[in-house]
Amino acid sequence: MLTTDWGDKLIFLVIGAVVAWLLQQIRVAWAEDIAVVNEHIKDIEKLSEAGQNYWLKHPADKNEDQALAARVRAAHAATTLLYPAMAKACGKRKDEYERLSIELFTEATGGNFESGGRTLDPSRAIAIHDHAVKLIHLLRISRRGLLSLRRLGKLHGFYDQ
Repeated sequence: MLTTDWGDKLIFLVIGAVVAWLLQQIRVAWAEDIAVVNEHIKDIEKLSEAGQNYWLKHPADKNEDQALAARVRAAHAATTLLYPAMAKACGKRKDEYERLSIELFTEATGGNFESGGRTLDPSRAIAIHDHAVKLIHLLRISRRGLLSLRRLGKLHGFYDQ
């Protein structure tokens, strides 16, 4: 009888350890997914800043103008790697995410971007900021949804695309 009680306790201990391990893995997966969204938000902030700097600064010469444009292009390139994963993370807001991403890029590189006769364009700089803020807000809302148990199965590993 002592052996059976000990065996039952051992089985419950093993089951408890497995459940604890599984819950830890879920927590780690959520933390990784949220970290990826946070990094994407930082990249969007950098793109917004580079775009605003480009459109609010009159360059001293052609080299400075090319350097400002290159910062915009580089900041945009950093955001593109995660587009498919972020669209998936946004779930039902995927279309809005894609629309805002395109609008942000179009605003940052539109008009007379990389042209010799470009002038300061404060309205474009404000529009860049506005699109970035809307996109970041959408990602923050979606980030909260990543913690939903309902979405766990759908989103786990969303950045492995």
